[in-house]
Amino acid sequence: MSKERRYTNAEMKRLEYFNKLEEELTNAGYNKKDLTFSALKANIEGVLYGVLLTIPFIVAFALLRDSSKEFTDFDKLMFSPAFIVVFLVLIVIHELIHGATWGIFAANHYKSISLGVMLSSLTPYCTCREPLKKSHYITGTIMPCLVLGIIPSVIAVIISSMGLLAVGLLMIVTAGGDILVIILLLKNKSSENAIYIDHPTDIGLVVFDK
Repeated sequence: MSKERRYTNAEMKRLEYFNKLEEELTNAGYNKKDLTFSALKANIEGVLYGVLLTIPFIVAFALLRDSSKEFTDFDKLMFSPAFIVVFLVLIVIHELIHGATWGIFAANHYKSISLGVMLSSLTPYCTCREPLKKSHYITGTIMPCLVLGIIPSVIAVIISSMGLLAVGLLMIVTAGGDILVIILLLKNKSSENAIYIDHPTDIGLVVFDK
């Protein structure tokens, strides 16, 4: 996919840094494994995982309210102007949470974090150019879903708030691509010496295992 579009200046700089780092790691005896995927896969398979994750919260909300009446105005709420504005703001916050978390673990901290938008698919992104440990990469990947999606959904179920539930569920679905990344990481069997680096131009990451 990266070969079918022109790189931005920021992507070119990240790609140059990545290629240099890849050469150093290869010379040091590391093997490369690509865990990238297309925006189409993120928007279909990733969203499917996100939708599946919302089901327990929907069921719990309906059971605790002992009625499905609250869901009758769900569509009106989701497409209201105010909700759309909130959603757009939360998309930005979603990426900032990625960066804030990865920046804690990266060697150069927040100097290693870049934010932007893949114009070919209108996909916002946050990337860390520094190598990370598996646990650190997973933490940064799942944090927006946890903070903006899962925690608000749990609170919404407890206090019976349809508005908060709608926000939480939508942010879980929005984090579908992140959930897909985590699934790929958990399926990937690597040694304790493996390091994990965001791909400089595509969605996903690259694993270097010694």
